[in-house]
Amino acid sequence: MITAGYVWDEIASVVGGGNDTLASMKRSCQLSYENLIAKLPWESCRRKSPTTLSATSATLLPADMVGIEAVWDGANEIEYFPGTQWGSIIRPTWFFLDAITDSMAILQNITIESLSSVWTGGTWDASYIGEYIRFGKEPGIYKITSANTFTPRYYGPQLNRVTGHIRPAGTKKTACVDDGGDRVAGAVDIYYWSYPAPLYDESQDIMLPASRPLELQTLIRMLGTKDRRESAADRYRDEYREALEQMKAMNPRFTQPKEPTNRTGGSPFNMNHR
Repeated sequence: MITAGYVWDEIASVVGGGNDTLASMKRSCQLSYENLIAKLPWESCRRKSPTTLSATSATLLPADMVGIEAVWDGANEIEYFPGTQWGSIIRPTWFFLDAITDSMAILQNITIESLSSVWTGGTWDASYIGEYIRFGKEPGIYKITSANTFTPRYYGPQLNRVTGHIRPAGTKKTACVDDGGDRVAGAVDIYYWSYPAPLYDESQDIMLPASRPLELQTLIRMLGTKDRRESAADRYRDEYREALEQMKAMNPRFTQPKEPTNRTGGSPFNMNHR
């Protein structure tokens, strides 16, 4: 794996500068990292979530989810295809509903030490277990596993007296309908990809199959906004596009659990995100 420190060193060799520039570079690199993660379901970020759908209410999805690759009912060997809740339904379909617009709960006066997996402060409730939390202004969404405990580990600077947002705004919701347009209840497996832990420490692994697109996008972001040096950024754009396509080609295609045998007999969902 390639570490964050290696990427930072490569970028710093171009932009140089003091502590302020390096801090700005790390922020730009994190923004570029999130942007690249969102482009494709990278193998290291793929997850499977066994989920029970309701016929009467929306189903909450993991708050760190980027997008869905497939929804599969293994018991009945039915694949649900991506679509919308509007218009005619001609095959089993999954769709996103309106995302959460306000946090389930906001905890105050939270403290977290660097390299920790626990927080102190706030008011604990057992209903938070299994939910996700965001800490203050820091990037990253963390899953709550037990009382005041979360995963993955927090690598950022110590936080003192910040707020913690339980089930933060933006958390996605979904529902499924059958080929007659009726809402579906029951067990399905949702195959999705998630945002990895934010990059804070030089020892952290980059969850991408290559580092060059991240380096180049960060350089373009920094040079394009620093004193309007767009011409300096332009020379990296063609290389970035080529490096991105090469990185996409390195990512294994999603493999369906099994060929769908639903009533429509349609072809498998095209997983080619390129």
